[in-house]
Amino acid sequence: MGTPPVAISAAAPSNRPTPPEFVTTGKYWWQDAGLRRLYLLILVAILSSATNGYDGSMMNGLQTLTYWRDYFHNPEGSTLGLLNAIQSVGGICSLPYAPYLCDWIGRKKTIFVGCCYVALGAALQSSSQNIGMFIAGRFFIGHGSCISAIASPLLITELCHPKQRGKVTAVFNTFWYFGSIIAAWTTYGTLQITSNWSWRLPSLLQIVPSFIQLCLIWFLPESPRYLISKERDAEALEVMIKYHANGDRDSEWLKFEFAEVRSSITLEVQSNGTSWKALFATPGNRKRVAICVACGMFSQLSGNGLISYYLSKILNLLGYTDPSFQNKINGIYATTGWIEAMFAAFLVDRLGRRPLFLTSNSAMIVTFGLWIAFTAMNINTEKGSWGIGAIVMIFLHTLVYNIAWTSLNVAYPVEILPYHLRAKGLTILNLSISLSLFFGQYINPIGILNLGWKYYIVYEVWLVIELLVVYFLFIETRGSTLEEIVTSFDSPEQIDNLRAIALEKQTEIETSHVEVGRI
Repeated sequence: MGTPPVAISAAAPSNRPTPPEFVTTGKYWWQDAGLRRLYLLILVAILSSATNGYDGSMMNGLQTLTYWRDYFHNPEGSTLGLLNAIQSVGGICSLPYAPYLCDWIGRKKTIFVGCCYVALGAALQSSSQNIGMFIAGRFFIGHGSCISAIASPLLITELCHPKQRGKVTAVFNTFWYFGSIIAAWTTYGTLQITSNWSWRLPSLLQIVPSFIQLCLIWFLPESPRYLISKERDAEALEVMIKYHANGDRDSEWLKFEFAEVRSSITLEVQSNGTSWKALFATPGNRKRVAICVACGMFSQLSGNGLISYYLSKILNLLGYTDPSFQNKINGIYATTGWIEAMFAAFLVDRLGRRPLFLTSNSAMIVTFGLWIAFTAMNINTEKGSWGIGAIVMIFLHTLVYNIAWTSLNVAYPVEILPYHLRAKGLTILNLSISLSLFFGQYINPIGILNLGWKYYIVYEVWLVIELLVVYFLFIETRGSTLEEIVTSFDSPEQIDNLRAIALEKQTEIETSHVEVGRI
């Protein structure tokens, strides 16, 4: 109706039309009212990451509280490990259905479901009368937070304007530290409460990020991609007009973007989806799966898990047993970590993915090795200066970890996965994260209790393995088109086959020309 059709070639992305220039009302995105509203609302979805961050720091802080230790009979070893690891078990139990829930009821409603589970868990946890009730509460917290952690990146990625999508996706995981900061300083404050409310209050406040989401999630627009998949094209177009075109229905960028998204979804529907078997059908896909598994494992088993859940045990080994000092260190760790992670997130496009990964893993081998050496010297010589050196290494280790693994943990796997495998690949990533978390949460206190600082050597060896895997498996994707990324994984013959299949599908639906004006 007055606008020329836009041709989208599914068969040959290299012949894809050049997108028209995106025009904002100002020089920067924040000067565009539509984008400004959109990214303010997206903060609500980003809070899902804060829920997970709150958990680690809270459990760190609770272990320093006398009333919590006395109430649960001073848990150590496997008992303490279970109190932490049950959260990961809850997350693992959500994985079989969470991705399908996202596609069935939508991203927004799935986040709502996840937040309801977290609220239930926080209520049980904070009102616990025995250790079983506390464990049940943590199970539901893990279950709900994992559901939200799957739905939120999907919603964020599909709502963001393409020009800011990479950075916003990288920022998502950095909000882990935002939740960590709240929990760390909350437990530091409640340390002064001389009753069981010293641990019940921070346990109850774990509901805060999810409560904010429960109240505000309905103000977020639904994913246009989800709406189109449910044949609600008119609603999807309205979302794009309001937020990507700032209300301009005649925007050339809007017409191009909407046409491209709708064409892509149409082809997906025509192909009747993709089975799980496809993830392992080709060498390229198997390499993608290997990277997803590696990202999940390395992001949790690089020594950071020791700090996130058992900082008090680490400080006890160094001779720093004062609860107030331990909580201060926990708070400073969370605060500096967020600053580092946010800074690194904006280096992703400037420096590239592979250099950040290699720099991070190489430096972690050095910092963790010095951490082990200083801890051993502190114990063997009983000189406090070695203990201070070990604490400095803990902070430096976190710094170099944040160079890559906080921001790229989700952003990199999402980037290397083709669209039709993205949801399933993200599920594999979350499974790898949850299993690795469970291992670390359960085994770490047992290892520290029985081996002391010598247990750290296991992580030092593992960090060397991580570096080798990153060097030989991870590729650079900065500045690459999606087709160029595909050629890095798949052989030319496989790519030709994919193009032939796409051309066949394109012929079946007559043409991939889409007219926005028909809506």
